Amino acid sequence: MNELIFKPYDAIDLQHILRIRVEKALHRKAVEPGVIEKIAAMANRDHGDARKAVALLAKSAYLAEKAGSKITLTLVDKAAAELDQDRYTTLLRSAPKQFQAAMAAVIAATKHSNGPIGTGEAYDAYKAFCNKAFCNKAKLRPLTGRAFGDLLSELDIYSLLRSRVLSRGRYGRTREIILDLSSELIEKIYSRILLNFEICG
Repeated sequence: MNELIFKPYDAIDLQHILRIRVEKALHRKAVEPGVIEKIAAMANRDHGDARKAVALLAKSAYLAEKAGSKITLTLVDKAAAELDQDRYTTLLRSAPKQFQAAMAAVIAATKHSNGPIGTGEAYDAYKAFCNKAFCNKAKLRPLTGRAFGDLLSELDIYSLLRSRVLSRGRYGRTREIILDLSSELIEKIYSRILLNFEICG
């Protein structure tokens, strides 16, 4: 069996697909000038996936309907932010418990330090979270420091955090962990994880 691999769509292709969708599902006057071009450019830059571009158009149309307005460039930005939030919360809802615990630990440690944290701070917060979950019937035993480091790398891959290795000269190297998400999304993720573990905030 031959496998067909298609190249991602470029911005022009995406504009064409979006215009067809607008003609079939929306009134042309319901879309502000520049909206189709903006959605196509955003999709082309991020993934080139026509389904995601159409999903962004649909979310923008939903927000416009709620607001009783046209689909504006500002609503497209808002729709993109909401889709990002939905993606992260869906990912965490179905993620393994240890993955969720590591994310909760990073959030808790970052709140405590009000800035970037090191692996040691994150691991201490992780062990405290596991102990709390263990007492709360979740029975979550802490992983080793090395396994926890692997979880941090996985969180980085999913863009839930950013980490970089810093050299401290003769004192060796350390990893700096930064939460690069909006405060609203961080709170939403943290609340979702606590709910999953049935832990009160």
